[in-house]
Amino acid sequence: MNKIGVLGGTFDPIHNGHVALGLAAMEEVGLDKLIVMPAHIQPFKQHRKIAQDEHRLAMARLAFEGREGVEVSDFEMTKGDISYSYDTMSYLRTIYPYDDLYFVMGTDSFLKVDRWYKGEDLLEEFSFIVSSRPGYPEKVLESKIRFIAEDYGTEIIRLRTKMPEISSTEIRDAALFGESISHLVPRAVEEYIYKNGLYDED
Repeated sequence: MNKIGVLGGTFDPIHNGHVALGLAAMEEVGLDKLIVMPAHIQPFKQHRKIAQDEHRLAMARLAFEGREGVEVSDFEMTKGDISYSYDTMSYLRTIYPYDDLYFVMGTDSFLKVDRWYKGEDLLEEFSFIVSSRPGYPEKVLESKIRFIAEDYGTEIIRLRTKMPEISSTEIRDAALFGESISHLVPRAVEEYIYKNGLYDED
């Protein structure tokens, strides 16, 4: 039985924080595989303009290029429509019926997960790997973990690796003005962003 982590997101663009989260999950939990899953349309970002699927998928592949055990999936993009995490995890369950599936996420997402589409089903049926995120009080996260574990019986693994404080919004803003983003994204991703002019327009 393998341990498989699923790291989803809009990834517009993918950045060093996403990479750090995925790699920390692999190392601390001993994942056999990490599936990076760029969303087609995230439920909470339906009306926001985002980079095209092909670009976000390409950046995700560049960010994890050469990382053993990491697979970047186009499932949600190929499927189309709104990308609901429960539907994706349920699909992966059919592909990996005998393996342990873990949903990998940061504090900001975890604090709201029970209010997602079929969030309670997600919590009852799958395990979670959660990292701390700068700006969120530790006590708030610990309290939420206890509540979720007691109410839903969810297995929740807390990562201890410190995550960098980065947001995709600050990267897009910096790219708009042609500023260096080399400290925020992998080098190959920075080159891709500027080569394709992804965030040249506000």
